[in-house]
Amino acid sequence: MRNLRHRHRLPVLGTVLGLGAASAAAASALAVEPYRLELTRPRLVAPRLPLALDGLRLLLLADQHISAWGRREDLTLEMLRALPETPEVIVWGGDYLYQRDGIADSLRMVREVGALFPGVPMLGVLGNAEHKLNRTRRARFVANLAGAGVQTLNNRQTLLEVRGDRVVVAGVDDPYYGHDDLDLALKPLSPSHGFTLLLAHSPQIVARAARAGVDVMLSGHTHGGQVRFPLLGALKTQNALGRRMDWGVFDRARLAEVLGKDPGGDLALYVTRGIGSAPFWRLRGVNPRLLCRPEVTLLTLHRAFEPAD
Repeated sequence: MRNLRHRHRLPVLGTVLGLGAASAAAASALAVEPYRLELTRPRLVAPRLPLALDGLRLLLLADQHISAWGRREDLTLEMLRALPETPEVIVWGGDYLYQRDGIADSLRMVREVGALFPGVPMLGVLGNAEHKLNRTRRARFVANLAGAGVQTLNNRQTLLEVRGDRVVVAGVDDPYYGHDDLDLALKPLSPSHGFTLLLAHSPQIVARAARAGVDVMLSGHTHGGQVRFPLLGALKTQNALGRRMDWGVFDRARLAEVLGKDPGGDLALYVTRGIGSAPFWRLRGVNPRLLCRPEVTLLTLHRAFEPAD
């Protein structure tokens, strides 16, 4: 009889332990991990990078999803003040705000970052969050970004002068909602003229960019999946290329694996996990991160791999 009662207790104990672990994971995903901001230091190799720009430092900030200034925004600035090196270019990857709620505080963040790094050029693109504004508000937001020092590259390009050299930086409007025009962005000076850096909120246009001859592409949008599980990986990445286009460095070999075919070219892509979080399954206020910390990215561009890699 005693053994029988013991056998009955085991499933109950397993259930209790399982519920306890799930509750702890949920609490961490909602209250802890969204604020465990991580500084990442990826290295991208671009053989056509001008010699003078070898080791160029780019600060990539994306997917802030600011609705109101709070703890996460303070932590972001705290991390930026403590950067081990000063960035030479600042890139804003889109989704500055959470719908209309965060317009004023998103612009405040841009101004605060500009004040931390005076004289450092800031370039950016729009994300799908900005396209939830009506046309008038969106145009005003872009104008205010310009006033705060951000040159927004919506399907256009600019010649960026840094370290005494000039490189083409192109940007497309948000691909996720279909506002991108890669041909227009690359038309004035095509990648055949030399090294080209492309900014695109979502990485879903990477195959077209590789075929066009783009050297480096920087994106966000996926949040790294935002909720990840061991072995399974990201639950979803909100783009047509699927869950494997999640985050990190994608060279030609990794792109071929994700795309199912060789994309051609010699493009290096970095997809950041982003700083903010989006509502989980449209549940407003439920913005978890699980096994997927938010990220500030200080990346460097190199002409070749070094032995340390």
